[in-house]
Amino acid sequence: MQTQKQFTFRKSAGNDRTAELNRIYLDLIARAPDGQATVDVSRCPACSFLFTNPRLSPADLDRKYAEIAAFDLAHRRKRGRPPHLEERRRRTTPFLLDLLPHSAASVLDYGGAEGFLLSPLIDAGHRGYVADYIDYEREDDRIRYLGQQLSEEVANRGPYDLILLLHTLEHVTHPVELLQSLGELLTPTGKIYVEVPLGAWLEWAHLREPLTHLNFFSEESVVKAAERAGLHPHHVSTDWQYVTQPEKTPCINLVAGRTPSPDFDRSAIRSGKQQMNPLHQLWPALGVNPRYYGKIALKSLLS
Repeated sequence: MQTQKQFTFRKSAGNDRTAELNRIYLDLIARAPDGQATVDVSRCPACSFLFTNPRLSPADLDRKYAEIAAFDLAHRRKRGRPPHLEERRRRTTPFLLDLLPHSAASVLDYGGAEGFLLSPLIDAGHRGYVADYIDYEREDDRIRYLGQQLSEEVANRGPYDLILLLHTLEHVTHPVELLQSLGELLTPTGKIYVEVPLGAWLEWAHLREPLTHLNFFSEESVVKAAERAGLHPHHVSTDWQYVTQPEKTPCINLVAGRTPSPDFDRSAIRSGKQQMNPLHQLWPALGVNPRYYGKIALKSLLS
């Protein structure tokens, strides 16, 4: 592994989420007596996978979510629905319905919080389930909460025709193992739909705290993670799309299944080296937020 950049985190004044996450990391995980700790971002030369190091353990993640649960629940109650939810649904619903083989299919949103993208699928006659560290308030009482992580109830409700991993894989300690475990819960023709930020572009080089995103994917690395988990890629793309922020962000979308797809074009996969280039997404980024993205792209080029 190659160290790409090193960060030193310190406690700071304030009660915003960034200050709180730094405090949790320094006090409960790094246990730093002098109030500061160093975190590397490392890169796998074989697949361009970028990740924070030292890695958090599953027990560290348990402590993190136990600490932030009340904060996140209060924030989501205050915020209400994420901005541009209907636009996001208009993009995802037809795409996801095409992945479902029949009526009354079973869909698991793993790490799905309120499960907002499940409701249109339930309207179409399918069943929707959520597993998440935090039991968020869901506006749709047709969605069943199955508990945290890969609980026995999650396994017993399977197999699933479709599993959603929507901005979840960047938060976990062992992404390959998670993909493998979820792949075992699919029907023979089932699919996993992954959305992750394009973390290999600029995000990895500008960390503000070490607890939220642990992994920074390119198309190359997320495809290789799925393949190492025994899955076969069916689709991969990078698009600017709405997630939970007011503005669009660059995201990688991956569909993978248990059987190969003869139509998948491997030559279209963008490499990690290509997507790490600060100029890679700059033109569409300037159309979204020229001041913000122009500033951090210039900073990346000069560093």
